[in-house]
Amino acid sequence: MTIEEELVWLREENKMLQERLAQRDELIQQQQALLAEQNAVIQHHEAQMSSLSEQLKALRDQLAKDSHNSHLPPSADRFERKPQSLRHKSEKKSGGQPGHLGSSLQFSSTPDEIIELPVEECEGCQYDLHAVAACGRERRQVVDRPAPRVGVQEYRAEQKQCPHCQQITIAAFPARVQAPIHYGPNVGATAVYLVQQQLLPLARTCEVMRDLLGVQMSEGTVCDLITRCAGQLAPVEQQITEALKQAEVIHQDETGLDVVARARKALA
Repeated sequence: MTIEEELVWLREENKMLQERLAQRDELIQQQQALLAEQNAVIQHHEAQMSSLSEQLKALRDQLAKDSHNSHLPPSADRFERKPQSLRHKSEKKSGGQPGHLGSSLQFSSTPDEIIELPVEECEGCQYDLHAVAACGRERRQVVDRPAPRVGVQEYRAEQKQCPHCQQITIAAFPARVQAPIHYGPNVGATAVYLVQQQLLPLARTCEVMRDLLGVQMSEGTVCDLITRCAGQLAPVEQQITEALKQAEVIHQDETGLDVVARARKALA
């Protein structure tokens, strides 16, 4: 092989190597682009997995809450095996046992009203029985409350003029009679009871007082009655408070409340 032929061969070999090198560079660029795309997909999947992990943790924390570690009531406990009673089945029949004092209605020996039901004629032959004396009676009693009625008491204080010194003396009203007209203690106690014990709203308390007792009472009047009752019970409340302070156990719910943090949020 001459020098010229060798030079031509080397040039062709160099050209072929350059083409291969260009193909390799192009393949490297494609692989780099593909890697960059895969890295972006991986980062997106990692972010999505992180978000799903947080959601899963929140759901697990929520499912883990029950009446033992949160404010949830026992009825909200889920997926837990109900505690089995250690009591054994009794051989006694269900219902009231011998010797048990029942609470059924009892006949009254002194009824408030007696209504006689006379027999006027015979059921068999329609003979007139008005003049025939009764040979027996069957009793039945109906226990009911009388129709609601509000009683009005009027106090009239006498005024007398002394014939000796001409001084006019007026009789003193009872201590509970302060205004020309107002509700008595029983009506006031009923309104306070409905709000404080039965937890009725003021509007519904006024409605009950109107429907059952026929008393037209405003919400402001109910509030005044509650305030007056609270003032009269202040010594009793103080006595109960002092007794609770001396007690070792007061049987009170001790669930914690984040009061300070809430107050800061409200002021922020």
